[in-house]
Amino acid sequence: MLQLNPETPRIIIPLFAHALDELEAQAKAAQAAPEADLVELRLDPLRVGDWLPALGMVRGLVQKPLIVTIRTAREGGEAALDASDYRDAGLALLQQGGVDALDIEWRTDAAVVRTLRDAAKRAGAAALFSEHHFDGTPDRHAMVEALHGMLDAGPDIAKLAVMPHSRADAAALLLATAEVHDERPEAVLITMSMGRDG
Repeated sequence: MLQLNPETPRIIIPLFAHALDELEAQAKAAQAAPEADLVELRLDPLRVGDWLPALGMVRGLVQKPLIVTIRTAREGGEAALDASDYRDAGLALLQQGGVDALDIEWRTDAAVVRTLRDAAKRAGAAALFSEHHFDGTPDRHAMVEALHGMLDAGPDIAKLAVMPHSRADAAALLLATAEVHDERPEAVLITMSMGRDG
């Protein structure tokens, strides 16, 4: 299982490709990059039928810890999946193996979140709960509540990504992260303010 120390920042390199040959080149580059501590495999740009082969290929090329993500359209990704299809896809990836952490969109159906969380832990993978706001940055209180909500649901890692429209938005995320970290110092958090102002 992927284990992160909240006191030690890590650099995550994403793999985002629409074809397997492009993905192969990205995986080789990520493995060779000394600055990459972890690698995130985004499967949603690929055809659904390529997801399991893509995981197998990347796992064979990348020895670094691997986060596997299917980002749905409702969270800003390219996969048009309903809750049951999302669940089944996550379970299939875990069953195949090679997943160090599974990204689980925690705003999806609560039963699906619990199923994937428990399946990840049985498979020896970390359950990474995530929430994304590509249209803006919620207020500080809402971000604190989102992080606490994820942590209360029992993940190994909680991730919040927001889009700032100003440097003040980016600062608000830092303050929200610090507040949750002060209240729950054992929690592993990944927070990011995206774009130019992030």
